[in-house]
This record gives sequence, C-alpha cells and structure tokens, in this order.
Amino acid sequence: MVDHIHTPNDGRGSRDVFVNGNRIDNVSWADVRAGVVWFAPEPIRATRREDVYCRRLRGHVEVVFHE
Repeated sequence: MVDHIHTPNDGRGSRDVFVNGNRIDNVSWADVRAGVVWFAPEPIRATRREDVYCRRLRGHVEVVFHE
C-alpha cells in the first residue's frame, strides 16, 4: 500500500483533505507527496460522456484522519 496516496475506498477510514489550508469535499484521490488532489466541485454535474465532472488542485496537501 502506498501511504502518500489517499482514496475513499482504501480502507484507512474517514478523513478530511486540505489544500493550502482549505478543506476540499468530494475528493476522488489525493497525493500528499506530489501535492495533487482530484475532486468533484459542487454542484455535482456530468460531462458529455456522462462521467462525473472533476477538477485537479495543486498545492500543499494535508490529510487529517478522524478519530
């Protein structure tokens, strides 16, 4: 298991993801080492191919686990 990559289904529990100190919701995956977060902005919408529209953010990524 790669400890610097976080996904919703990786089995490590619930957590919050922050980019440059701002909490980001609907995160598909986050790479702490590379400083990249892939997320679906609100409101959730579809692309022409009926995929979920996602965006990438770059910056200082922090992951905080819930207790």
